Amino acid sequence: MGLRDEIQADIAEAFNDDLADAVHTFTCERISKTNWDPKTETYVEVKENYSGRGVLFGSYSQYEIQTLGVLATDKKATVLQNEVTMTPKIDDELLTALGSFRVIHIQQDPASTIWKCQLRKV
Repeated sequence: MGLRDEIQADIAEAFNDDLADAVHTFTCERISKTNWDPKTETYVEVKENYSGRGVLFGSYSQYEIQTLGVLATDKKATVLQNEVTMTPKIDDELLTALGSFRVIHIQQDPASTIWKCQLRKV
């Protein structure tokens, strides 16, 4: 077992035990537009679904809100990478028990174990 696997196992254990009350599941339906047809001026829409779980509703600090342009109502999500069935992208809409949230920003940690996402209520 490599270091990344150990880190992911430790985080998954924390999600199951210590953080269980803060962990939420989510689903996402990503709609991609491909194959522009100039005759009909339409795209072919492709729907992709993925799901996962994580600590989804953290808050941003006053510093982040004032200097980085983060909205006070934005939420911080920490999602375990090996439990998400697809890589999240900007503008994906996550459906949770607390409503729909759009992904505004995504960052991966250096060990490639978690995604840190900025979420905005839709």
